[in-house]
Amino acid sequence: MSELNDYVQAQLLLEKHDIYIAPAEVHGAISGLLACGLNIEEKEYLGLLSDVFNEGQAFQEELKQFFAKMYKHVVEHFSDDEFHFELFLPSEDESLIDQANALVGWVSGFLLGFGLKQKDYGKLSVDVKEVISDFTEITKLDTHFDDTEEDQQALHEIIEYIRVSAMLCFAEMGKDLTTTSKTIH
Repeated sequence: MSELNDYVQAQLLLEKHDIYIAPAEVHGAISGLLACGLNIEEKEYLGLLSDVFNEGQAFQEELKQFFAKMYKHVVEHFSDDEFHFELFLPSEDESLIDQANALVGWVSGFLLGFGLKQKDYGKLSVDVKEVISDFTEITKLDTHFDDTEEDQQALHEIIEYIRVSAMLCFAEMGKDLTTTSKTIH
């Protein structure tokens, strides 16, 4: 399975190319696109990302490669039978405030990606509607956490809820994503 680079390195790469969003938000947006059931080709996927993160301007090759790696990573981990999907967030060495801010960015990105193509919310299952509602509330989260054991545990529980909820959306709406790809012999 592909692995993502270090979070700080990802942030520096984005900033190097004048993309001033958190890597967590990008990962969330890609996850949201895939979780809503979209099986899109890389060209369309990159176009959607450039529309929302780069004012419609094409990405330079280095960013295209980074986004392609992130896309592949999300696809592999969403479709993994052992539930290895993880949110791309700063390491636990960072402050809880930085981790919480990145988490809110991830959820905002997920909602953005999900909403880019999923227009008929009336057809969503009750569970997916609840996830979208909960994620909307999480974007309003007070990200001031103290470095206490209790706050660390609370943040960990929120991260785990979001991780499982994203997988639930993918399981209900994106599950056919990998079965439609064709193998050429």
